[in-house]
Amino acid sequence: MVGVNERARVPFALLGVVLLVGSASITAGLGAVTPTREPATEAAVEQSRTSLGGVVHDATRAAARDAAASPVVAPANTTLGRTLASTGTPFRAALELRTYLAVRDRLSATTERGLTVEPSLPPLQDSTDIAAALARTTVEPVGANATAVRTTVANVTLTATRDGRVVDTYRVSPTVTVQTPVFALHERTASYQQRLDSGATEPGLARRATARLYGVAWARGLTQYGGGPIANVVSNQHVAVATNHALLAQQRATFGAADDTGRRAVRVAAARAAGTDLLAATGQSGQQIQQLLAGVDAATPGSTLDPVTAANPSTTPESTLNVAVGEQATTAFDRFAAADLETALAAPYRATVERRRVVTDRATTTTGHARPTGANWTLVGTEQTHETTVTSVEPTAGSPTQPWHSLATTARRVTETTRTERRWRRNHTARTTVETTTETRRVSIRLVARHDGGNAPSAPIRSVHERGGALDGPNLAAIEGRARTQLLGDEGTVDALARRTRSDDTTQTTVRGERPSELRDWVYRDIVRLREQVANVSVAVERGALGTYQVNPSGELAAELRARRAQLVDAPDAYDGVADRARVAARGAYLDAVIAQLERRADDRNGVKERFADLLAARGLRLDRLRSMMTARSQVTTPTSRSISGVGGPYSLDVDGAPAYLTLASVNRTQTDSLREGSVRPLAARNTNIFTVPYGDAADGLVGKLFDGDRVRLRSAARALAAGEELATHDTLEADVEAAVTRRRRGMRRVLRRAGVGDSRSERRRIVATGLGAWQTVAERALAVTENRGPDAVAAVAVRRSPGSFDGPADRDDLRRSLRAAATDGRGVPESSVTPHVERARQVVGKLAKQSVGRAANQTTTAVRERLESKTGKLAAVPSGLPVTPLPSQWYATMNVWDISVRGGYDRFSVSVPTAGRDAGSPTSVTVAPSVSTGTATESQRVRVRPRRSRSPTGRPSWSSSRPVDRASATWTATRTSALRDGDSVIASGWLVDMCSTRLPTGICSPAWCARCSRCSPSR
Repeated sequence: MVGVNERARVPFALLGVVLLVGSASITAGLGAVTPTREPATEAAVEQSRTSLGGVVHDATRAAARDAAASPVVAPANTTLGRTLASTGTPFRAALELRTYLAVRDRLSATTERGLTVEPSLPPLQDSTDIAAALARTTVEPVGANATAVRTTVANVTLTATRDGRVVDTYRVSPTVTVQTPVFALHERTASYQQRLDSGATEPGLARRATARLYGVAWARGLTQYGGGPIANVVSNQHVAVATNHALLAQQRATFGAADDTGRRAVRVAAARAAGTDLLAATGQSGQQIQQLLAGVDAATPGSTLDPVTAANPSTTPESTLNVAVGEQATTAFDRFAAADLETALAAPYRATVERRRVVTDRATTTTGHARPTGANWTLVGTEQTHETTVTSVEPTAGSPTQPWHSLATTARRVTETTRTERRWRRNHTARTTVETTTETRRVSIRLVARHDGGNAPSAPIRSVHERGGALDGPNLAAIEGRARTQLLGDEGTVDALARRTRSDDTTQTTVRGERPSELRDWVYRDIVRLREQVANVSVAVERGALGTYQVNPSGELAAELRARRAQLVDAPDAYDGVADRARVAARGAYLDAVIAQLERRADDRNGVKERFADLLAARGLRLDRLRSMMTARSQVTTPTSRSISGVGGPYSLDVDGAPAYLTLASVNRTQTDSLREGSVRPLAARNTNIFTVPYGDAADGLVGKLFDGDRVRLRSAARALAAGEELATHDTLEADVEAAVTRRRRGMRRVLRRAGVGDSRSERRRIVATGLGAWQTVAERALAVTENRGPDAVAAVAVRRSPGSFDGPADRDDLRRSLRAAATDGRGVPESSVTPHVERARQVVGKLAKQSVGRAANQTTTAVRERLESKTGKLAAVPSGLPVTPLPSQWYATMNVWDISVRGGYDRFSVSVPTAGRDAGSPTSVTVAPSVSTGTATESQRVRVRPRRSRSPTGRPSWSSSRPVDRASATWTATRTSALRDGDSVIASGWLVDMCSTRLPTGICSPAWCARCSRCSPSR
């Protein structure tokens, strides 16, 4: 038998797999063996690899130099431009493309022992090739401050041939590091552009220019109110100087250096503008601009004139202004003395008296029978008698609760007896019953009084119910007797009152005491002293916050007085009689009157704030943005020149802009070293002053109905008259002002007649004339009349000539108040006579200022100002601005707003690195040009990169064609605070707020003001 098993059998499919796997393993093993190269091939390849590193190094230098000289910042809408733009970093992409082309252009073959190694990179035919080239090439900044680059060109093909036969092919990716600050220059130039385009609340040109203009506005605003011949506080000339000064600051902050020529040019321009302490006219003429450019090199390089420092006063928006109650204390006093003083004095001599009747110990007893005993009795008649007896009893002890006190106390016992007799009948029997009911009650009658202290704090009063104390007055001694008479009467009256009292009852009345005859004058003098104390109470506020309505000084003053009320009232622990309490009550009532006056002013200011915000909103600006700009402006720091540390040592950058000073006039390109012909307008400014004069236009609309229709307040007209006494319009305005003063003279004479001053009309006329005789000109008299100095002088003359007409200081103050009221009551001056005078004054100031500006480049401010003043005398424009407080008699500050938009650009701008002592291959400058060309000579193809019309990183426009563009034809198309992109770069756009302190309250006049006025007055 043959055995059968499967041990020798292998499945066919499994055998096939094993064979296949074995075959693959053998093949893989054989393929992994690297053939041995010939020594000559190794040497040739290594030599080519070494040479390729030098090629990439040189190509990187050349590309960096070209990229710096002709940067690509905004690719055109072409195939190449879109490819560069798609990377997100067109400058770097263009540098990498330049490097790729420069490397490819420099590739050359090397031969070693008959073996030739040739490096190669693919040519660029279309956008796909360009994208591949950018993918192969990497150029990235390295080193400190990006002063070197690391370049890698990937997959460079090395082909080795011998006798025309390819021996081998290699791919290498050389990486080199090259010392070149091209990225440092580009990044700083881009940062410079960003600073030029930043908003007014961000670090950059707009914020710094705003800060510069603040100093100009503050200094010139103060000078204008001080009588300086300033027609426009912030003119376009100041805008140009401040903008150029801010441009230099941005250069120092970005590059560590500023254009030397530009710095000298700014000093020359500032010297011209500072001809009258920066009293600008309305702008520079073309001839002056040409003189400016021609004189740049002649300007003293070491000049210490700083166009902004010279204009910056010690007072800034961040400095505090002490706002005192000032004249408001007098205004409130006048109203209080006329209407409320009598009430305040009467209150402490008034007592509220109550007669309080209280029933206690009530009891009722009954004796006898109401009916006979038994049933069936019929009532046939009733007779009733009543008897009431009142007897005095000892009153119970006790005191009323404060603030009541007892004047008199008495008590009665009241007994009421009722006897009822009833007659009854039953059948023929008659019966009489008697029932007696007795009701008793105790009636306490008390007179209590409460002294009405008015506004005086509660405190004990010595000798309150007897004569004595201050003024040795009667105090409230008569109160008890008068209260008894009115509420109790005699004993019989008390008995009758007790008899009628069946339940608790209260009756109230007011009893007045007798006041000393000298009380009013005594208290009046005390309130006058308090008035001076209150007038000097002040709060400190930031001037800038005041101008942007972040603070309400009147509200803060009211809060300060409330907090200090107890201290100012100064109530004693115990009053020295009722007269003393009346004095303290009057002090409290006066303080309440001042607080109420300040609160009304605070409400008025809030109303002005709302209207001001509406006005700004209509002009495209929010009040909170003004506040943000105020805060941002104060954060400006002064940059300093510095070198840039980096690979190979520190780098000192040179900045060169053309024109060096961006002027508002057209400049020929021959002066800017431009290759193009024609002219260029480097700077354009739009400057709108919202509040031009303190009457009419926006200021009138915000302050409210301060003026009568089309009339101007007498004070404004008088100041306009004083501004130009030599003008042709002077006589017309003088006649109108004199007529307004005459009307007020008549009003003051009527006041004198009612006060019994003067025996005749002619006598009263002489009193008024004598009082106003201290002021010689019509303008001076008008100002004196409207500023209370005139009425006070008339009052002083009246008191001297008719002393018998006044019983005391109160009467004299009454006269003063009435005269002041008469001086402020009356129509103003027709606006038709004021406005032409003001405009003519401005024209004259502008003309004279321009004459001085042309000679001011190398003169001191003081000398030029003296020259101008010698020609203008007292000529000064009416100060402009919106009153911070809405009451015309209390203008302690004026706020103004300028809407300023500036645009412009350099015709040529470059930043260079001196090459002395450095590798000659390093880039020397970054220069802005209208277009950029790159290409490769080997294929004879040029790829033109044409930037679209946009802003370049240098503050000048990049155009879509190389033809010259006349910027003078550019028009304004954009709204405020937005970029103006219609042909020029926006280098600053924003708003400027100016806060000029002008009318300082009594007691805080600055030395500068005291030098101008004869005495401290809220109006000076």
